[in-house]
Amino acid sequence: MSKMTFKEIQNRFVEQLKAPEKFVDEAWLDEIEARRLAVYQRLLRNNIFRFIDSAFPVLKKLTAEKEWAETKERFFRTFSSQSPYFTGIAASFVEYLQSHDELFIFAAELAHYEWAELAVEQKPWPENYINPAEALESDSLIALNPTAMVSSYQYPVDEISTEFQPQEPLAGPRFLIVFRDNGDKVRFIRTNAMTFLLLTELQNRESIQLNSLLELLPELLPQWPKDQLQQGAEQTLNRLAGQHLILKVKN
Repeated sequence: MSKMTFKEIQNRFVEQLKAPEKFVDEAWLDEIEARRLAVYQRLLRNNIFRFIDSAFPVLKKLTAEKEWAETKERFFRTFSSQSPYFTGIAASFVEYLQSHDELFIFAAELAHYEWAELAVEQKPWPENYINPAEALESDSLIALNPTAMVSSYQYPVDEISTEFQPQEPLAGPRFLIVFRDNGDKVRFIRTNAMTFLLLTELQNRESIQLNSLLELLPELLPQWPKDQLQQGAEQTLNRLAGQHLILKVKN
């Protein structure tokens, strides 16, 4: 064990906790009391499992108890956290479901939707972002609420429950926005393709003047009449500003 670096010791120790049978013949294990190792292993497994249970309540409720336990165990053995926060465990579990054929056909998307609520709770709200008290003006500097997650899904994840589990994808994508308002309440909005495009454009920018954004739209959606497109977009942005999704930025 003296020939191993501290980082190597840490990595092997964690691997041993996740898969007790993996290093059974390693000499360095003789220096660790088996009872203490079992305590660490139990604490790590139970803490991660409890967090997954609480982070994905709908997915847990839909899954048979044995299958849910086996899925968590397989995830636990491959899990490698890149974040010091517990929310990083939830993000890793979503990534695991996205790359493995586990549970239901909609499991990865439902897990992402459930994780989004946790994710937006952690995002900061810059002090120079304010809720507009009145209608947006043409020169208003606007931005998407920095806590927002704009996502599209193949399945109606916002409708899935014990009474409804889709067996095939939707005919078209489901566009959903999850964000936190200025009262720290997490909110969910379902929207259409045009609004999704509008919000995605805003998400790619720190801020932009309202009139500049409206001038961009005919290039993004050339199939729509310019005046109709810009008028509809302005109305939509003002409506979303009233819901704290579109914010003004102080100069």
